[in-house]
Amino acid sequence: MHSVRVAVSKQLPAGKRETEMKLTTLVRTTTLATIVLAAGLAIAARGVTAASTDEPACGGNLLTWFAPQGNGYAGGAGYVVEFSNIGTAACTVRGYPTVKLTRDGKQVGLKSRNYPSVPVKTVRLNPGQTAHVVLFVTDAGVYCRPLPTNGLSVRPPGSTQAARFQFGGGACRGKSTLRLDPINPGVGIPYYTNQ
Repeated sequence: MHSVRVAVSKQLPAGKRETEMKLTTLVRTTTLATIVLAAGLAIAARGVTAASTDEPACGGNLLTWFAPQGNGYAGGAGYVVEFSNIGTAACTVRGYPTVKLTRDGKQVGLKSRNYPSVPVKTVRLNPGQTAHVVLFVTDAGVYCRPLPTNGLSVRPPGSTQAARFQFGGGACRGKSTLRLDPINPGVGIPYYTNQ
């Protein structure tokens, strides 16, 4: 551990000596706190990482979560869809979920399109850890006279079951207004997905 010391060539009066000691203690404490924080972040990051193929696919052990409040932009909004490992062992997830807009449980419009320019990585999740995707929903009125929707269906990669959420909006017959990036480690914050 490094510390900063004030160089002194002569004996300091008592008050200045105490100031030097307090400064040295503060620097040592700050340095220690920085090391502990960095170690804690490194340990936390180890659980949600790019993975080897040793662990099985998460499949049905993923709990899907979606909040219908997104971040709007001109012509649409961005949303986060999260996938948490509710199993008892580490598992992996890779690729893109399948997302569809629905009306009373029936698909309206085409399923989500993927961003092919974003690299796909395998993400390892320990029990209780989360991965996410960012879902971009374009206002259907930009492309067509929208058909009303009241739901969103999300099937995680490697799973056969879709989760259903209430979600009002519109869809276009024969078009997709949904775009996705691939699975990313950690929880997601729209437009800040690297955090």
